[in-house]
Amino acid sequence: MYIERLVFRDFRNYEMLDFYPGKGLNILVGDNAQGKSNLLEGIYILATTKSLRASREQELIRVGQEYGTVAAEVVREKREDVSVEVIFRPPQKGIRINTVRRQRVSDLVGEVNTVFFGLEDIDIIRGEPALRRRFLNLEISQISPQYCYQLACYKRVVEQRNRLLRDLRESRDNPASLAPWDEQLTLYGAFIIERRQEFLERIDKIARSIHSALTGDMEVYQSAYQPSFPLGGARTMVGIRELFTEKLRTLRREEIERGMSLIGPHRDDIAFQIDRMDVRLYGSRGQQRTTALSLKLAEFLLIEETMQEAPVLLLDDVLSELDDRRRNQIFEFSENRCQTFITCTHLRSFQDNVLREASVFDVQQGRVRAA
Repeated sequence: MYIERLVFRDFRNYEMLDFYPGKGLNILVGDNAQGKSNLLEGIYILATTKSLRASREQELIRVGQEYGTVAAEVVREKREDVSVEVIFRPPQKGIRINTVRRQRVSDLVGEVNTVFFGLEDIDIIRGEPALRRRFLNLEISQISPQYCYQLACYKRVVEQRNRLLRDLRESRDNPASLAPWDEQLTLYGAFIIERRQEFLERIDKIARSIHSALTGDMEVYQSAYQPSFPLGGARTMVGIRELFTEKLRTLRREEIERGMSLIGPHRDDIAFQIDRMDVRLYGSRGQQRTTALSLKLAEFLLIEETMQEAPVLLLDDVLSELDDRRRNQIFEFSENRCQTFITCTHLRSFQDNVLREASVFDVQQGRVRAA
C-alpha cells in the first residue's frame, strides 16, 4: 500500500498541495512550523478520521477559510486502488470514497492503513489511561470496521445511561428504568473487551521480540490489558457479558449516587512492564521511549499481517531522540517494505546510503518541493 498522490486544500497552513511522494522512503526536511507535521497529520486523518493534535475541527482549516480538505489516491496490493477524501466544514465532517459521498464518517476507517510514531507517543506509556484507550480504539478500528461501529454505539449508550443515572439521583425513582441501558452497555462493552484482549495478546508477542532486538536482549517487555472489573479468565463475549452484568448489579446504588457508569471499556487501561517493572511509574525516559517504539513497530507488523500488506509508516521528528542503533533499526525495518514519511530539520541523521535511496523534499511555509 502506498500513497500515489496527496492533495490538500486550505488544510492547516497549506493553501494548496498537490504532492506525488515516492513509493519508499520520503524525507521531509525544513525548519519548525513549516508544515512537515501537518502533512503527516493529513495522511493520518485519511486513515482514522481523527486528528493527531486538534481539539476542534476548526483548527484544521487554514485561517480565514470556511472549509478545508485532505485527499489521497492510494495504490493497494490486496484490494482495488482507492481515492479517499475528508472535508472539514464545521460542525460537519464529510467523506468521499472513490468520489462517492458517504453518510457515515466511520466508513473511511480501514481504507488506508497507517502507523504514526512521534515524540508525543511516549505519553501512551507514561500518560493518563485515556491515551492508552485511544491508542487501542484507533488501531483496532483500522483492522476491524465492526469494532469502530460497536465502539460508537457503546459511547452513545454510556452517554445516555449517565444522563439517566443523574436523573435517578435527583428523583429517587425506580432504578428498573436502567435495565434496557444495562443490556446495551454489556452487549457492546463485552464485544469491545473481547477484541481488546485479543489485540493486546497478539501485539504483545510481537512487541516482545522487537523490544529484545532494540535493547540487545537486555530487557524483557510485557503488556497486559487491565479491565475495570475482574474477568476471572473469561475470554468470550458471553462470559465477559455475564461478569459485566453481575458487577453492574453490585454497583447499582453507587452508580446512582455518583451519577456515572463506573465500569466498562471506558474505564479500562493497559499495563506496560520492563523486567516486571511498571514502566509508567519507574521506567526512565529512555525506557519509556523504547517501549513506545516497540509498541508502534509491533502495531505495524500486526496490521501488515492482518491486512496482508504493509501500512504507510509516519515518523514525526523522532530521529533526534533515538541513538544510532535504533535509527538504523528503523531504516532496516522499513527498507523495501513500505512507504515511509520521516520529518526532520536537517539531514545529518541519515547515512549516505539511506539518502541515495530516499526521496527528499524541502518543506517551507506550506509548500513542498523536491530537494
